[in-house]
Amino acid sequence: MDIKGITFSIVTQIFLLVFLLSASKLVKADDKTFVRKLCDQTLEPDTTYAHQCADQLYQNTAAVLLKTTYRVCSDTMLSASNTLWDGLTKMEVSDYKNAHVSARMAHLDLLRCVFAFRKYADVPVPAELLSYMVQTKRLFDAAQFMFLLL
Repeated sequence: MDIKGITFSIVTQIFLLVFLLSASKLVKADDKTFVRKLCDQTLEPDTTYAHQCADQLYQNTAAVLLKTTYRVCSDTMLSASNTLWDGLTKMEVSDYKNAHVSARMAHLDLLRCVFAFRKYADVPVPAELLSYMVQTKRLFDAAQFMFLLL
């Protein structure tokens, strides 16, 4: 992703945050309907595809350090996917504290994948895998914002 794309993404998220904060002031603090509407509009945890992408890269490379990197990413992104789904399930039953813990754990798994590229291979993350990782980060950001509203 180039600098213009990153800048556009950041600016868009800031405008969305400002809009949501101003809209949340119109809603009573005890009204969870607003939060439920926000949840219905967030991204699904696309780490499932990140795991599959990393696994495919693992199978198609012969370089030992890259294989190690892709294996770590495959494992951590599968863990992130499972943890995010657990968090969504906890949200459905209003277990917000544990849902927040799940979101943070999934975020750590995402970071472990990023760190694997620096630790083992020191190469850029392939574009397709990076795309799924960005979607996962956006889901985490949406979850973090939602927890601020609770």
